[in-house]
Amino acid sequence: MARKKIIYVFLLLLIPILYSCTGFFNKEIKITCKGSQKISGIRPEFVYDLSGYTASGGSSPFRLFDENDYFDPKNGLVGTPTTNPQPTKQADIFFALNKGNRIVVDLRVPYKLSEVYVYDQSAYQDTIWIYTGNMQNWKLKTTIVTKGDPTAWGWRRFPLQDSSQFLMISFRLPTASINEMVLYGCPTAPVPPPPPATYEGARLQKKPIRDFLGVNMYNSIPLEWLHPFSQVRMYTIANTFDMDTTNEYPNNKISISRYGYLYKQDTFRHFSDDLVANGKQMWYSVRGVPVWMNMKGLWDNDRPLTKLGMDSEDPMSYGRHANMMWTLAAVFGKTKVDTNELQVNDMIRVTGKGTMTKFENGNEEDASWVGNKYCSPLEYFAQSSADYDGHMGKLGNRHGVHAADSNSELIMSGLVEFDTNRVKVLNFLCKELRPDKKFLWQGGIQYHHYSNKPKGTKLWQRNKGFTGITPEEDSLRKRLTSVREHAYKLQPGVECILGEYGYDKSQLSRQATPILPGYSAAESQAILLLRGINAGAFSGFDRMIIYWMKDDVNENDPNTYLTSGLLRDEQNGSFKPYPSWYYINTLVSQLGNYVADSIISERGDVWIYKYRHQSSPDSIAYFVYCPSRNGKKVNQFEINVPEGTAFVNEVSFADKSPSGIIKKLQPVGGQVRFEVTEVPKLILVGRQ
Repeated sequence: MARKKIIYVFLLLLIPILYSCTGFFNKEIKITCKGSQKISGIRPEFVYDLSGYTASGGSSPFRLFDENDYFDPKNGLVGTPTTNPQPTKQADIFFALNKGNRIVVDLRVPYKLSEVYVYDQSAYQDTIWIYTGNMQNWKLKTTIVTKGDPTAWGWRRFPLQDSSQFLMISFRLPTASINEMVLYGCPTAPVPPPPPATYEGARLQKKPIRDFLGVNMYNSIPLEWLHPFSQVRMYTIANTFDMDTTNEYPNNKISISRYGYLYKQDTFRHFSDDLVANGKQMWYSVRGVPVWMNMKGLWDNDRPLTKLGMDSEDPMSYGRHANMMWTLAAVFGKTKVDTNELQVNDMIRVTGKGTMTKFENGNEEDASWVGNKYCSPLEYFAQSSADYDGHMGKLGNRHGVHAADSNSELIMSGLVEFDTNRVKVLNFLCKELRPDKKFLWQGGIQYHHYSNKPKGTKLWQRNKGFTGITPEEDSLRKRLTSVREHAYKLQPGVECILGEYGYDKSQLSRQATPILPGYSAAESQAILLLRGINAGAFSGFDRMIIYWMKDDVNENDPNTYLTSGLLRDEQNGSFKPYPSWYYINTLVSQLGNYVADSIISERGDVWIYKYRHQSSPDSIAYFVYCPSRNGKKVNQFEINVPEGTAFVNEVSFADKSPSGIIKKLQPVGGQVRFEVTEVPKLILVGRQ
């Protein structure tokens, strides 16, 4: 009996231990909160500016919490924080009408909140609201009216009684200056550890150069000139598809004849048909608004709302645009739909052509230079949720590309710069505003970038504009790598696209190509494009789209981006290829089936990169050049070649040569020697 009693007592003692260690067979452990504590560990990854001002607004939402480690005002640790989270550049464009500038902080787990301290340093009296809840249901908990009096600046306490994982802080106007916020409460669940600093998961398969490269266009051209490129990003505007000014939505009709022509008298054929027949891909970059909005004075950077006055942050406001996108996917996608559902007005009804399965719903929607037409992440998410699947079908049938064709996906509207913050916010909105948590841009996260810098930083050089610089001066490869790693952390299965990169030949442009000694502007453009493409290939980006295919103006036209072409349209049905076309065609002809393998050297006078043949790994190629632009040359440069090498070919790039100038090199003692200049060379190494 005594033994049984001992065992019984032992089990009673063991149960709490098991419960505390295992959560009683994996049940959730509840945390008992003993008093209100300062909430620490708020990280920039989990602070979101719904206006998307971090890249161009001159500030960051994390500045609301970035000095938390130095202050604990509830327990007497006070001082003067110095950073302000509000945007300072063009601040008014980031304040939605009647909604203000909204910052959301994710505490990672629900907290039993008690109070909040803010450091009020506002020069004007203003109002700030603090909400708890989530993106679909916010509850106003605290209203702060700033003092607006320097004699009253300092820490102020406000009650914040609720349990919540998320908080939203809404600033009514840019004048509210809250330099720091310290929250107090207790977690109701274990707080997860910080996310890994680096991405260690699976990566997308590298593409060979042939599949990596594409080109931007705005009109069709003879296919012979597209030989170097596997894909075309085709600029277009919504008013070329939605031209109906007679029938109101949902009875309006869509025009599909853009980039089309009559073929054999009774067949309508699109440029995408020709591209697919030649093993290439195309996607539309559809920006702007329909014709009926043009007639009311609205243009490319306005929101394509179904009716004027609708809430631009509500997906239900984009029904007409989503129907246009559905029609495009129904016609060009791989799924045949009932032709009676098509509302088109300019072609024989046909669906499921199978020539296009990716659609970009906008272009540079994040541009800040358009003033109050700037599109916030909330607005772009709303439009994209409609354009993807009619906001999960809530708009009804015939809305969204994915609803028309399950193979069709959206590509993210090209971002004007490396705005990884905006991608972070869009990813957050997808998770919080869609029950399926679907990342809407499965076709790719797209960035635009041009290598340039201000002409000067001195007082007398201000407002002198920008000028082009080399990819190496721009640290292009390293910058792209950092951006690609950010995308892997958010959406590891989604491609990352550099959707625009190029140089103007005109030296009057702010994007003028740097001139290399001994070379013309057109030749210099070709050389730096090669070096930029190589940087992109070794950055981890999945695709790179050169800006752009052809010029319609003189090579010295001063307007930015109008002389970036690889061809010159002679306006008589013929085209003149610039050296850049020959250089890129040579690159693809020689390395089309090669993938970026490893960086041999990225220091000193000579930089070396190794490519490897996709299906014949014994075949390698070295991309070798001097990274300067001062006429540098290195004579008799030596490079080791693998044992058993059967041949070594030196490929030089040259104008008028579509495949380059090939010279055989003879290995001596396992090495070959050749001259290295600022113009890249390919050293092709193979075995029998």
